[in-house]
Amino acid sequence: MASAATKHTQHPGVQRSRKQRFVNKIWDSLDKSPEDRKLIAKIDWFILSYVCVAYFVKYLDQTNVSNAYISGMKQDLDMAGNDLNYLTTYWTIGYILGQIPSQIILTKVQPSIWLPSLELIWSILVMAMAATKDLKTIYILRFFVGLLEASAYPGIMTLLGNWYQPSELAKRACIFQASSSVAQMFGGYLQAALYANMNGAHGLAAWRWLFIFDGVIGIPIALYGYFAIPDSPTTTKARWLTSAEKQRAIQRMESVGRKPAKSLTLRNIINLFREWPVYLFTLSFTCYIQATRVYAYFNVWLKETGNYTVEQANVIPTAGYGTLVFFTLFFAWTSDGLNNRWLVIVFGATLSLIGAIILSVSVRPDGNTAAIIAGFILTYLVTGTAGIYMTYITEVCNYSYEHRALIIALADTAGYVFVAWLPLFTFNTGEAPWFKIGYKMTAIFLGLQIFFILLVPIARNRWPVGKYQHNPGNMREHDTEAQPAV
Repeated sequence: MASAATKHTQHPGVQRSRKQRFVNKIWDSLDKSPEDRKLIAKIDWFILSYVCVAYFVKYLDQTNVSNAYISGMKQDLDMAGNDLNYLTTYWTIGYILGQIPSQIILTKVQPSIWLPSLELIWSILVMAMAATKDLKTIYILRFFVGLLEASAYPGIMTLLGNWYQPSELAKRACIFQASSSVAQMFGGYLQAALYANMNGAHGLAAWRWLFIFDGVIGIPIALYGYFAIPDSPTTTKARWLTSAEKQRAIQRMESVGRKPAKSLTLRNIINLFREWPVYLFTLSFTCYIQATRVYAYFNVWLKETGNYTVEQANVIPTAGYGTLVFFTLFFAWTSDGLNNRWLVIVFGATLSLIGAIILSVSVRPDGNTAAIIAGFILTYLVTGTAGIYMTYITEVCNYSYEHRALIIALADTAGYVFVAWLPLFTFNTGEAPWFKIGYKMTAIFLGLQIFFILLVPIARNRWPVGKYQHNPGNMREHDTEAQPAV
């Protein structure tokens, strides 16, 4: 099997031409063998098509309450004070409770069954929100939507890590991540269009139509997932892969030392907490998630100033998401080009830190509007590094599928534990649009995020990982050309 893998991959000692290196940086499959190009093209077509549209829908369903709130739901349901934050809190509680169990279930149940089934159910629940008559019912539905959506992000990131080598993963992870930004752009335009054209149609307010449209979109995508998701190279039954391609996919993962899934044991879980990655990645990613909350209140700020129409408050924030899409892709190609993950994460966080500082000093009654809008748009950019984070975790934890899956879930869950309650104080909507401490806390979290992620390359050089999994070496003993040096 090793010899079969060798003929398809470039030996680390062989020097590539300048043209080959350049082509590889543009798109990593272009300089591979015809067989590998065909395999990667298939994986890209089916996996990326599903994960991008599935996450697009997930983010629509997660964030649509913000658009609904400023488009009539606030008045129709007599919302006041922190009611908007409570909608996020109930969703977040479900999300927290669902992530780790979902990742554990994914070690037993095939992703091609688990992920689309949950998406199908939550899409139906989102449509049900259109029929609600009181806030309590929406709180309950939001909890269950969060519980089911908890499977999406860590499950998809784990799925990508099953099929792509380190030199390929960052681009795909960031393309996937960009789909969430496109979803939020689309959500703003969709709500503006519904408010202008369907408000009152068939007796339904525009915000109710938003829930109906978002739910309907998700159903065919969930059904497509049953066919498109290939599980893992060692367990796949995907009909769109030949036997030779399945074998080659296994060889590709073996060539970079990526271990297939095994049974999750108590010893495995104990070993996870004996290694440093779970602590540093969880601390840094928790701070990252808190920092990304700020721009969710951009449209609230626009609406509460009284200077913008409902349509403008829905549409103006899409400029931030458009900028984020560009920077997400820029971060991906830069990370691969520099062969570095942590530096790009620090760069993205620094740009958003500048934005948070601008907001901290500018958001006041006599503040400069252009500076405030620029500050908000800068705060979007740190979100573009999420795919780099997940790629970094996958590379550092190459030695264990279970540890990769659990760290991704733990990092995301820990972050959302704070999201469940912290915005009630930092972004109390009763204080909108000024938010006395929210912008300052965002700047603090960005500074802490940078500090913790800077510790990762230091720890990686001092303490090799995987020694408790009977693998004394770390990932750098494998295909060194494919692995980032830091």
